[in-house]
Amino acid sequence: MRRAISASMLIYVILSGLAAWWTYQTALRQGLTRLSDTGQLRVDQAAERLANQLDAYRVLTNLLARDPRVVAAVDGNVAPVLAASLLTGNVLTFGAERIEVLDRQGTVLAASGDLAGSVSRKGSPLLAAALNGGLGRAQVLEAGQRQFRFSRGVIVDSAPPAGAVIVSVDIATLEFEWAVIPETIGFFDSSGVVVASNRPSLLLRQDRAHGQQADRFAAFPKGTNRPGAGFDIWRFAGAADLPGEAIIVTRDVHRIGLTVRGFLDTGLARSAAMLSALLAAAAAAVLGLTALAILLWRRRLADRLAIEASANARLETRVEERTAELRATQNQLTQASKMTALGQMSAGISHELNQPLAAIMNFAENGGRLIERHRSADAGGNFAQIAEQVRRIDRIVRNLRGFARNEDEVLEPVDFVATTLDALALSETRLGKAQVAPITDFPATPIMVRGGKVRLQQVVVNILGNALDAMSGQDAARLQLSMRAAGGIARLIIRDNGPGIADLSRVFEPFYSTKELGASKGLGLGLSISYGIIGSFGGELSAANHPDGGAVFEIALPLADTAEAA
Repeated sequence: MRRAISASMLIYVILSGLAAWWTYQTALRQGLTRLSDTGQLRVDQAAERLANQLDAYRVLTNLLARDPRVVAAVDGNVAPVLAASLLTGNVLTFGAERIEVLDRQGTVLAASGDLAGSVSRKGSPLLAAALNGGLGRAQVLEAGQRQFRFSRGVIVDSAPPAGAVIVSVDIATLEFEWAVIPETIGFFDSSGVVVASNRPSLLLRQDRAHGQQADRFAAFPKGTNRPGAGFDIWRFAGAADLPGEAIIVTRDVHRIGLTVRGFLDTGLARSAAMLSALLAAAAAAVLGLTALAILLWRRRLADRLAIEASANARLETRVEERTAELRATQNQLTQASKMTALGQMSAGISHELNQPLAAIMNFAENGGRLIERHRSADAGGNFAQIAEQVRRIDRIVRNLRGFARNEDEVLEPVDFVATTLDALALSETRLGKAQVAPITDFPATPIMVRGGKVRLQQVVVNILGNALDAMSGQDAARLQLSMRAAGGIARLIIRDNGPGIADLSRVFEPFYSTKELGASKGLGLGLSISYGIIGSFGGELSAANHPDGGAVFEIALPLADTAEAA
């Protein structure tokens, strides 16, 4: 027995470990997928942000190349100082680092800054691209400063261009607002050098794995690739501004000739996956320990039964007969207990269904009499009402189940007056037996509220039934109903002259009842369910004791919109 238990526990431990491993892998895959999607979004946003920032300077370059004062400066018809004033104004307006006007030989004719500090651009690819009629674009490192540069040819009279305009942009000014991005983002040029990033420690570092080595650039932190179920995952040991393990999301930005990469920390995804695995393992451990406890308990019980059986075998016949009698008595008591519980449950359910069942019986009797009188059309109306009450019973049962589930249903405009009158009609039999003639004060026109007709009808029937139960056995029972609408709220007030409510603070608690359990009594669910139904309509059900005696229930519901009610 012990060996069998040990083998079973070993198998269970192995299966539990496999389940925890599978849970970890599944949760990790889901977490990495979400992380990769987030990284793709961040990379796309960063790429579009930088491209849009540079587009402004590209447009500026094109505008300056066509500006008459720049054309005149290239043609020699305006003093360089006047053109410099124009260029300086644009630098201040657009935030460019420097703007230069060149002739075809690369000599600087005018600049936004000190002309004396200008260097010849002869042989520059930017100048060559501009003189060939294209838009020149390049990122350069000059005197330790990272810059984007745009160039465009200046046409004096007709092609080819007689000079060029070069606009230089300091990349550092573009990065000013990037620091708020939580993920590490880097822009790499074709040689693998980080030319822009929201982490300063990564700037001007060259990824030797994606470009040719250049001694003037420090190496990008070295990482080791880790297989990650389709994800590009790298580990960076001790690298500043880089996660210890990161998913790398890449996008080529052709508009600016760069590649942007996002480095997203996988630590949170792995921690969440590990937590899921630990929870699975803990659940398996609890289940296993419970099973072990049950097995040990059953083994102990089996041992005890064996001892008792051995002792009982040595007892006298009288003891055996007495034991048999006791067992028979015990079975009878168990069966009686089961029947009592079943009766209590039946009584509770019948308390919720007696109203529609009474209505069904009434309509059925009326239908039979109408058929005997050959009034088939009128009898059909009674049978339609029977079908409606059957649907009402189904709805009541679903509402009892819905009380536990707190399920929502579609709301629609309902005539509060007509629904209350229908509830009175359904309660007509009980009202007649109790010799109670309700006093009503309702408006002549409909009052439309948002709710469900059957469920609202059920609430009114429940309150009427409780009022009749409260007034049962007393003389001169009186039931008053009034309805008013004001301030966007419709209010139905139901008052009886019974003994009132003993504990108002518990009247809407489930299973609270002042009535005895038994036939036609309740389990204390009626008012609790009614409270939940009115709350789901966006209204309020309240109870109070009237100063002159008796209980007062008020149903307050918001009025339906005019357009919706139509």
